[in-house]
Amino acid sequence: MRTLMSYAKRYRTLIVLQLIFATIWVASQLLIPRLMVEIIDKGIMLNDMDYIVRIGLLMVATSIVNVVSLLIMLYFLTHVNAGISRDMRGDIFEKVIDWSEQVRQNFSTSTLITRNVNDVKQVSNFVDLALRKIYTLTITIIGSVIIAFMLDVQLALLMLLIVPFVFFLATRLTSHALPQYARIRSSIDNINRLFRQNMSGIRVVKAFGKTEYEEQQFANAVEDAYDANVKAESTMMLLAPLVLLFVNILVLVILAAGGVRAESGLIQIGVLVAIIEYVTLALNNVQQFAAIITVLPRSNVSLKRIGEILSTEETVHFPKESEAAPVWTAGLSGIEIKNLTFYYPGASYPAIDNVSLEIKPGTTSAIIGSTGSGKSTLLRLIMRHYDATSGSILVDGRDSKELSQNEFNRLFTIIPQQTFLFSDSIRQNIRAGKPDATDDEIWRVLDACQMGDFFRGSENKLDTQIAQNAVNLSGGQKQRIALARGLIRDTYYYIFDDCFSALDFSTERKIRHAIQELLANKTLIIVAQRVATVQNSEEILVMDNGVITDRGTHEELLTQSTVYQEIIASQIQEEYV
Repeated sequence: MRTLMSYAKRYRTLIVLQLIFATIWVASQLLIPRLMVEIIDKGIMLNDMDYIVRIGLLMVATSIVNVVSLLIMLYFLTHVNAGISRDMRGDIFEKVIDWSEQVRQNFSTSTLITRNVNDVKQVSNFVDLALRKIYTLTITIIGSVIIAFMLDVQLALLMLLIVPFVFFLATRLTSHALPQYARIRSSIDNINRLFRQNMSGIRVVKAFGKTEYEEQQFANAVEDAYDANVKAESTMMLLAPLVLLFVNILVLVILAAGGVRAESGLIQIGVLVAIIEYVTLALNNVQQFAAIITVLPRSNVSLKRIGEILSTEETVHFPKESEAAPVWTAGLSGIEIKNLTFYYPGASYPAIDNVSLEIKPGTTSAIIGSTGSGKSTLLRLIMRHYDATSGSILVDGRDSKELSQNEFNRLFTIIPQQTFLFSDSIRQNIRAGKPDATDDEIWRVLDACQMGDFFRGSENKLDTQIAQNAVNLSGGQKQRIALARGLIRDTYYYIFDDCFSALDFSTERKIRHAIQELLANKTLIIVAQRVATVQNSEEILVMDNGVITDRGTHEELLTQSTVYQEIIASQIQEEYV
């Protein structure tokens, strides 16, 4: 609830106004039965038509106040509820998008989507019910009991026989249902994960004949959600009929006791009618209260899941711009790595083990090694996706931990191994790298990546739209567009993380030559598994099991490095000559 209260404070003025008009709405609602007492006992029983008209007009005015206050209450409630949902979703998105890879790996994509959509919706339902229903139901029950006692103490005492019992019953049933609601949220996470996974990998599923297996996995997840829903709802569905049963029994008791007293002249007819109205109103509200209380355990689970995201502490901390060191000469000293060691969380063996190297400015360095040798991990440490367990990384003489996020963005361009394109035009995808890029600049980098002629020949040219997940492009085309998006940026260091893997050798060679021309005098770091990609680099670093085993030029490594020779031996001759 602390999480929810922090958001509610932003709208305290609107909430106060909403509660004021909610109170007016309840008060006007409670006043109507009291006016009926006056009409029956002082108007109808005494045959005073003028009094009936006066009180009747007062009831009409009260009804108008009731309707107007309800509309105003709903106006404020809508703004509060929509505002809290908007702020909560925005904060979750801002929190997640700023997470480092080290923190991000603790949450699956499916659970983040569920928490930002379904869980916020559950919280929104709770806010709506808390302000519109729970508050009004509570003061209606209290007000009905107070007025009933003011009219007749003996009959009103009968109300107290059922109210405590109903709340006890609701508490017991809710405590049994709460674990099942938590299970429902987890099941929805699993359903989202499986659905997203199968939609993204549908070609693989069909190609390997895994359709029946995946259908069974999804059916199991849906069955788990079904079972949790049945257990939770079957528990809570008992509440409403049980409350209704006791309400009807109590009304019958009050009618019997009130009828005897009315016949004896101990109570006026109008008072008896009003007490029955207040009893019915109070206990109907108790029934509604019992019905909506099922939302509370769901909302409690959702609030905990949202709070888990918002309270997650970042492990990789960038200094703020104001805290960072003054502007210094960037791009002139290169990158120096000293005794770098890194363990993934929970790992027994280091992914990077005591690595030291120096990348000189204006040079092209390459890192090669087999799968799992630590190449990409080393890049993640340079880019501070993770913080090293020990050792340091100096960028132009400054410790990388002293660099702000904006300074990193000005220094580095990284083109990752996994290609991602936005569902937008080619122009806007390239401009993600440089928002003010002209069409001429865009055509230049597209030509360098061997994609210029392809889009010149298309009907919409730079306005060609990329479908969701770029399904209208091949793997090589997606990779070349991602390369163009990186090349259009103007930074000091460019990191290519095995981003040529989907290209044929001829196209790759042309693109590498174009990159050398476009990025002359820039510092390039190329990570690859193919020798052909790195053989022209000024220095090649050979990695194996998290350690740099050898370094040198292609010719030097051919004679000096056993690991490099093994890599060459595993590749076809045409891949590196």
